[in-house]
Amino acid sequence: MSGRAEECFAGMAAAPGVGVGPGFVVRGDHEFVRRRPIELSQIPVELERLEIALLKTREELLQAKAELVRSWSQASDSLFEAHLLAVEDPTILEAVRRRLELEKICVEAAYQEVIRSFVEQMQRIDDAYLRERALDVRDVGKRVLRNLRGDENVSFGLDQPSVIVADSLLLSDLVSLDRRLLLGLVTEEGSQTCHAAILAQSLNIPAVVGVHDVLDQIEDQTEVLVDGFAGVVILRPSEERRAQAQAEQARFVALTREARGKQGPAVTTDGQQVRISANVELPEDLPLIRENGADGVGLYRTEFLFLRSEKGPSEEEQLALYQEAAGWAKPHQLVIRTLDVGGDKLLPWLSVRALERNPFLGFRGIRLSLQTQEIFRTQLRAILRASSQGNVAVMFPMVTDVSEFRRGRELLREVRQELMAEGRELGEVPCGVMIETPAAALMADLLAEEADFLSIGTNDLEQYTLAVDRLNDRVSSLYPSPHTAVLRLIQRVVDEARKRGRPVGVCGEMASNLALLPFFVVLGVEELSMGSVLIPRVKTAVRRIRAVDAREGVNAALLRKEAPEVLEELNRLAEHFYPELLAQ
Repeated sequence: MSGRAEECFAGMAAAPGVGVGPGFVVRGDHEFVRRRPIELSQIPVELERLEIALLKTREELLQAKAELVRSWSQASDSLFEAHLLAVEDPTILEAVRRRLELEKICVEAAYQEVIRSFVEQMQRIDDAYLRERALDVRDVGKRVLRNLRGDENVSFGLDQPSVIVADSLLLSDLVSLDRRLLLGLVTEEGSQTCHAAILAQSLNIPAVVGVHDVLDQIEDQTEVLVDGFAGVVILRPSEERRAQAQAEQARFVALTREARGKQGPAVTTDGQQVRISANVELPEDLPLIRENGADGVGLYRTEFLFLRSEKGPSEEEQLALYQEAAGWAKPHQLVIRTLDVGGDKLLPWLSVRALERNPFLGFRGIRLSLQTQEIFRTQLRAILRASSQGNVAVMFPMVTDVSEFRRGRELLREVRQELMAEGRELGEVPCGVMIETPAAALMADLLAEEADFLSIGTNDLEQYTLAVDRLNDRVSSLYPSPHTAVLRLIQRVVDEARKRGRPVGVCGEMASNLALLPFFVVLGVEELSMGSVLIPRVKTAVRRIRAVDAREGVNAALLRKEAPEVLEELNRLAEHFYPELLAQ
């Protein structure tokens, strides 16, 4: 294979940086389990075997969790909670029991088939968080099957600096590695929220995920270049490519070190300030917001609390997490988004579970919260109690009508009065609205008159505006971001908010796109919120922009009719201000 030319594979950039080294290939356990028939009388013995395997699996995960705390201190041990819950999932265990009774097959086969069925169902859901939880279930299933079969020596380790290339990775295997030998991560599956990406970001290890078919072309020790900036993986890179990548990495390290050394606000050369805040998906993201100089938390997602819970998190459980997040965000603001589930993101313990033909246009976000007021009021109580920290705000997701915002805000007021009657110490809580649909964008003037602030969720706004599923490979490439229609909607929202003196921020993937930064600055967006690992670069870029000079280029870009032309104009403008950052 050494004589073959370099090959390039595209994926999703999961953690910035460049890594080069020999590939360590980890192929998934796809061994077929024979459907060995059993007698009805053997079922108790088979279930006992499963129970022993589950106990051993739980013990292994707890040991790995302790190893994570000991050796990978930058990341939270809460990464393992989803795995531990999957080991004991009563729905899975009941499905295995039923399959044993109905089909009378060995427990290995029954368990494997049940896990495959669960994973297939979850992977059909177009939600990144739940798709990653499907990988949790599958990873735990692999480990349980190993223990059922009595497999030994199934873990792996690195004996030299290497780039791991895998279909997916068991979290417990990943944390057992010597991180000093880990040059990069490449997976065929996963997204920016998978555990490999979370750990890679925490440890500054370059990572690219969703790299299709790379395992078909690689063997152990094949040299691999991981470009975590561009989301590209190159097998057998040329000397020229290696030198270029190493130079990019050196520039990135220098720029990041420089940016982290300047922990102050991001201000353009002509005095316009932009808050660069962090999106927080999981508690383990919190320490990074200070390390990377975040100006607070612009989007604190709360779904993980509810998706991890077997019966819904209590008020006290939520309060503890919100207070912790507020503490990390100080002296800046923490913006908590209320629960955004429903439709395809169903909670097993929630009574409202009707299947929907088109869940993305269904019962989700604020619609669901207003119909499940006991859950909603509990969350609002916890948020309001956390406001005693003095820096908490709240915003409602998926609002499409002013009446929805008013009803949510009225419940917030009612809960506040209840807490004050109880003698609770409360702070002021600004109440905002997310702009994620064309309806909300077109009514930005009316919503701005009601809400304290607006936050543009560009991921959903782009998807709903263009009628395109970004996770569907057949159509996502037809609409390269940014699309003129989406930019015009964003422009409208910002204009209407500013006319009414309301601050407006952007919290979707567009917020960290350096090509779009001059556009947001010219519009007057007050806040950009993103994954904290990206904050140092974006702050550096803001400090290179002269807003007055950017206006003409932005106006020229908005006059273009096709998305590639718009992007070309915006890239040209960005290159004028910070060419070295775009080279990353």
